[in-house]
Amino acid sequence: MTLFYVILAAIFAVFLVIVVKRRSEPARIERYQNEFGKLYTDTLDVEVTEIVPEALIVQLNKALDYDYMEKVNTEFRLKYPRNSQERVNELWREFKRYLIMAAVFGKVEMFNEVIDELWHIMLNYKKEYDDFCQTFIGQPIQHNPHSQPVFKPEERTLFDFYYVQLFTVDSSSIQKWGKFFKHDKGKELLHEFETLELEQLKEKYMRTPTSIEAEQTFECFTSLFKENRPKIVLDWRERYDQTDYAAPAYFIYASSDNHDTDFNDIFGVEAATTSSDSINVNHGGDHSSTYDSGSSSGSDSSSSCSSCSSCSS
Repeated sequence: MTLFYVILAAIFAVFLVIVVKRRSEPARIERYQNEFGKLYTDTLDVEVTEIVPEALIVQLNKALDYDYMEKVNTEFRLKYPRNSQERVNELWREFKRYLIMAAVFGKVEMFNEVIDELWHIMLNYKKEYDDFCQTFIGQPIQHNPHSQPVFKPEERTLFDFYYVQLFTVDSSSIQKWGKFFKHDKGKELLHEFETLELEQLKEKYMRTPTSIEAEQTFECFTSLFKENRPKIVLDWRERYDQTDYAAPAYFIYASSDNHDTDFNDIFGVEAATTSSDSINVNHGGDHSSTYDSGSSSGSDSSSSCSSCSSCSS
C-alpha cells in the first residue's frame, strides 16, 4: 500500500510540473518576445569590411525579416531558457556571418552545434526559410546534416581562411568557433588564390549560382587577396588592435616561419573562460554533447568537426 501512495504521489508531482510549465509558457513567450524586440538592433550587427559590402548585409537583413527571426528566437529560448537574449544575439551575429559565407562560397561547413540549432529551427518553417533564401541570394541554401560530427580538418582550415579575411576576429568569435587554424595555416589555399585566375577560382570556390552582391563579394575577396598578399602590411598590428579586422594580420601570421606560432600569438585575442550557461544539443544517433553558447570549451571541442554544411549543389 505504501508503494502505491509513493507512485501516486510521483505521478501527481509530474502532472503538477507539467501544468505549471504550461501555464507559465505564455508568460515566458511574452518575455522572450519583448526582450528580442528591445535588443533586435543588436542582431543586425554584421559590420561592413573591406570585403563584405553593405549591399550584401542589407540584403541579408531584409531577407531575415523581424517576424521570422522572432519566431526562431522564441523557439530557441524556450528550448534553452538559460541563455539570455544578449547571449543569443551573439549567436545570431555568428550565424549571420556564416550565412554570408554560405552565400559567397561553394561549400561551407558548420562548426558550432549551438549556432546550428538556430539553423535547424529556421528550417522548421519551410515557407519562411524558402522565402528567406530567395530574397537573400535567389537560390536555396541547402542544409546537409551528418548523422554525427565528422572530423574535417581541411574543411575547417578552409572555413578559417574565409572567416578571418571577411570579418573581424574578437574574443566572441573565438568563443563561438574555437581556435582558428588549429590544424593548418592554409598555405595551399594562399598559393591557389595567389596564382589562379579569377574564373578558375570562381569555378572551384564560389557558390554558383548566387546573387550579384555575393558574386561581387567573392571578386572583392580575390582582388584584395592578390593586392595585399605580396605586400608587407606595415600597419597590420595597429589596424587589428583598433578594429579587430583580421585580413591584413592573417598574411603576417600565415607567412611566419615559426611553426610553433599560435594564431592567438599574432592576433592577441583569447577565448573567455567557461560560462555556466550551457545547453544540450542532440543531432541524432547516440551523439549528444553539452555546449556552452559562449565558452571556449564548448566551441573548441567541435572546432575540427562539423555536424552540417551548406552546399550550392
